[in-house]
Amino acid sequence: MLFNATTRHLIGLICISSFFACSSDDDKDGVPNEKDKCPGTPIGTVVDKNGCPVIREIGNVHFYIETSASMGGYFKQDADFKTLITDISTKIEKNIKPLDIWFIADSATKYEGNSQKLSRDIATTRIADKKSSELHEIFSQIAEKNDSNDVSILISDCILSFPDSEIMMNREINKQEAPNSLKGNIFSTFSDMQKKGIGTSVYAFTSKFYGTYYNYQNGRSDLNGARRPFYMWVIGDKEVLRKFNSQLKDISSFRPEKSLHFGIYDDPVTTYNIIPQIERKGNWMKTGSGIKDIEIVESEPITFCAVLNLESLPEYSTTTQYLKENLQLETVGCQAEFEIREKSTLDKSKLKSEQQIALFEQATHALVFTLTEMSLSEAKINLTLPYKSDLWYLDWSCLDDKNLSGIDGKTFAFEYLVAGVKEAYETKNKNFIDFSVTLNK
Repeated sequence: MLFNATTRHLIGLICISSFFACSSDDDKDGVPNEKDKCPGTPIGTVVDKNGCPVIREIGNVHFYIETSASMGGYFKQDADFKTLITDISTKIEKNIKPLDIWFIADSATKYEGNSQKLSRDIATTRIADKKSSELHEIFSQIAEKNDSNDVSILISDCILSFPDSEIMMNREINKQEAPNSLKGNIFSTFSDMQKKGIGTSVYAFTSKFYGTYYNYQNGRSDLNGARRPFYMWVIGDKEVLRKFNSQLKDISSFRPEKSLHFGIYDDPVTTYNIIPQIERKGNWMKTGSGIKDIEIVESEPITFCAVLNLESLPEYSTTTQYLKENLQLETVGCQAEFEIREKSTLDKSKLKSEQQIALFEQATHALVFTLTEMSLSEAKINLTLPYKSDLWYLDWSCLDDKNLSGIDGKTFAFEYLVAGVKEAYETKNKNFIDFSVTLNK
């Protein structure tokens, strides 16, 4: 039988359409399973023709230590601040990337030495001797020097303040303007970063403090080993920052008490993979977006397992307890429930294909769904994890630090500093997790 050119063209289109309709792409990266050498990549990941992530390497690492006078008490006697920053800088240099060290206050001065020399100089040299500086200006200086693949680290006590001259004219200006201009300055600085795709992580620590503490009116108090907070800010392109943060966790001495992250969790997790060989009960078949050919017998509900990769979410939102308390299930045309299961409790011995084994191993969490009734021939299970910011920073903040005995472990106006950053990174995304499973009889 002969076909004219038009007919052959139409047949070709039908064949191409049929091929793509039948080709599965479980991780939704645009590369069919049969060609995907890196199955299970998180949604939104930029991949090459083989389905493997295009890796952005960490560039230069800039390590800034604030040296305004308010930091002086962290550099004396047996303050653990000294041990922590010298150990972290050394480990970053040896395990992640060589770094350059800067002292920063009203301006940045490059330190002519490496992390080993820094540990000696901190013990013998007066470092924090500059006048008070404006925090938003420090962040601006840092951002200006940060190229696309660079990571910048700032060690600071993070006390929001106007210059000394303005405090002398109005002793209450810091307290009065913390929710207004001080927060606004921070918002403006970080808004510029957000527009450039720069993300920010904040890690909180405490250390013994010896020497003069300056309150919001620039009044002085002497402290002798009281524990005071300080913070490590890590700034960089969000993809590079995620990679850098992951490597920070491998440093044994890097054990922050709290953390916050901005601009690196903008996209919800929308990808899941159903593993038919695990926790399967009843008659059904897997499809690209759910399951089909479902037969529900009254005494025999349907069960199936879906695995997720939640590595892109902040740690506090991925604990089993947090997920149990905050995951929201909505059903349309069916009755269903789910259980969060530790991967270690699941029997993976039935997994035979490399594809299924890879999807299971790359996942961080497993959900087992139980379907007891379907009132519609096509139904849906919708699962969402609403976006919630960790609010620990409120407990680390105060608005009157004249009496230090009542504010142990608190930083003046810290909540307004964080509020300014949060507003700069406001996102339309309202969920950490947002996906639907389609069910067909």
